[in-house]
Amino acid sequence: MATKRQRTFISIEVDPETKDAFNKRLGQEGKTVTGVLKQFIEDYLSKEESISSPQELAEVIRRLEMVEKKVGIENAQLLGELVA
Repeated sequence: MATKRQRTFISIEVDPETKDAFNKRLGQEGKTVTGVLKQFIEDYLSKEESISSPQELAEVIRRLEMVEKKVGIENAQLLGELVA
């Protein structure tokens, strides 16, 4: 006999205009409130887990700076070639 999944509910308060606009967009995109909010929660939690320490954040920043520098060098080379 299969067991029923445990569930809990989250309730939030929004003004009627926001709710109507949200429901309108959901309808246009063929999505549900539950689906969108579950995806938001999963994305939010995965962000928290992906960078869990200041050292990891510093490494991400260092790597991003390296990429930005490389892109800048390549852009400068491309501009030089265009001028020539």
